[in-house]
Amino acid sequence: MKRAGVLDESEFSAIRAALEGIEADVGAGREEPIAADEDLHTFLERLLMARLGTLGGKLRAGRSRNDQTANNTRLYLRRMARELSRGVIAIEEALTEQASRHTETVMPGFTHLQPAQPVVLGHHLMAHAQSLLRDLQRFADWDRRFDRSPLGAAALAGSGIARRPDLSAIDLGYSAACENSIDAVAARDHVAEFLFICSLVAVDLSRLAEEICLWSSKQFSWVRLHDSYSTGSSIMPQKKNPDAAELTRGMSGTLIGNIAGFLATMKAMPLAYNRDLAEDKRSLFETIDVLELVLPAFAGMVGTLEFDVDKLREEAPKGFTLATEVADWLVGRNVPFAEAHEITGAVVRYCEERGHDLAGLTAEDLPGIDPRLQPEMLAALALEKALASRNGYGATAPERVREQIARFETALAECRAFAGGPTGGAAFAGAKNGAAEARRR
Repeated sequence: MKRAGVLDESEFSAIRAALEGIEADVGAGREEPIAADEDLHTFLERLLMARLGTLGGKLRAGRSRNDQTANNTRLYLRRMARELSRGVIAIEEALTEQASRHTETVMPGFTHLQPAQPVVLGHHLMAHAQSLLRDLQRFADWDRRFDRSPLGAAALAGSGIARRPDLSAIDLGYSAACENSIDAVAARDHVAEFLFICSLVAVDLSRLAEEICLWSSKQFSWVRLHDSYSTGSSIMPQKKNPDAAELTRGMSGTLIGNIAGFLATMKAMPLAYNRDLAEDKRSLFETIDVLELVLPAFAGMVGTLEFDVDKLREEAPKGFTLATEVADWLVGRNVPFAEAHEITGAVVRYCEERGHDLAGLTAEDLPGIDPRLQPEMLAALALEKALASRNGYGATAPERVREQIARFETALAECRAFAGGPTGGAAFAGAKNGAAEARRR
């Protein structure tokens, strides 16, 4: 407004000082809305005019609540994208630390929740880390897409007074102004996409949470939860319930509901601004509040998991998880895979009929199953040999897992550069303050 000639230097300084004073007073609880205030915009305008008289009324020139609200939401979400990214990064750090400790730990891998093939525990944990990495990259992509200022759009047609929105955009940390003034105030796809990314984070966490619930059960006993992230039963003293994992799994439904509900609100809404758009705050604040609570707790839970390495190794070959090694050994002897598959099936049936796993096979058993099976095939059934044979890029061989972790650290460093600042509790305290400020505005 100063650039537009609406305010001279003294007026500019007076309004700026008054706004800073109002910010301090509202933050300290010394000023609060009254019943006559239509909304927060009129509340702040009332305070400004009480301090400056008619000069305070000049601030309304050239702008609308429509572009102000759109701008405040974007600024808030750009900050929150970084705050929440720091929370996800803390989980990634916990996962990679665990994976680095378990690059030689063998476990059964599953498809359809059925034992499939032996894999390295670190490889399995890194699979979860990779999905969360893509979520982090989505936050950064989102930020680049919506790095545009809505200010200057006014109600919808643009301002006849503030004609350089490109300059105010730079002042506010954007790279440019929005290309279309109607779109600037009517669009809420930045909210929808933000909610979608948050819901994906929740879904990805829920998948790992489900595994932790299963693996910590007595039927599995593969992992022990730290007491800080579990509780006992009010009636059954032997119970140790995975509360943190279960609550994480449960909250994913809330976040999915928020994005679905908001999209339903946006459906068929005509251009430009409609009061329905105010409903975005309900979904946004709940989603952000949930993740602020869950992310640091989940990072702590993952970082303190204790895996039973011996139990995992004991379970790894069960359920004929090494059957693929038989087929691969035959293929290496020029047996067509279709035939190798049938021969392997015959081997499994032979073992099942005799009540033992592949480990119970002897050299004497092989010719009776198929003459192409040779005693040296039994060596292929060693767990370490099976893992080492899966040594393609991104596969589960221990050396490949270590390489994957190294590459992952490089990718995670890029996410840290976007998120900025520390990970952990300090970041989430800042996020909570930001949420409170957005609510006031």
